[in-house]
Amino acid sequence: MRKSNTILIAERNPNIRRFLRRELSACGYHVFNVESAKELLKLVYSRSRIDLLVLDPDFPGMEAIETASKIANRIPQLPVVLFSILGNDDISAFNAGNIFLVEKNGQSIDILKTVIQDILKDEDIPAPSSLKLKR
Repeated sequence: MRKSNTILIAERNPNIRRFLRRELSACGYHVFNVESAKELLKLVYSRSRIDLLVLDPDFPGMEAIETASKIANRIPQLPVVLFSILGNDDISAFNAGNIFLVEKNGQSIDILKTVIQDILKDEDIPAPSSLKLKR
């Protein structure tokens, strides 16, 4: 039996954090939530196994695009899903690492689950210079 993947969620809204944790846990993932940028970076840079990061670009205490870029440079094999309302940052111009984009909307949980499943089922992670936009 394959070991369950671990997902880290950095989302500003506590209700969405709880919702994402519940939904993704129901899919069989180990899910951890963080509430601060300090907590996020501590977990990402620790020796803990994290298979995917879901990051809200409006996460407090940090510039998400810059942080995602730093993470991509330091840990290029870690996929980062920017879970965003389009237009709040110029995310489309971002081009570094395994960065994926999922727009927050009424059906976004189903889209997010599909994107996560597609990312984690692939054994070969894309090269750090590739940008994957999922809408």
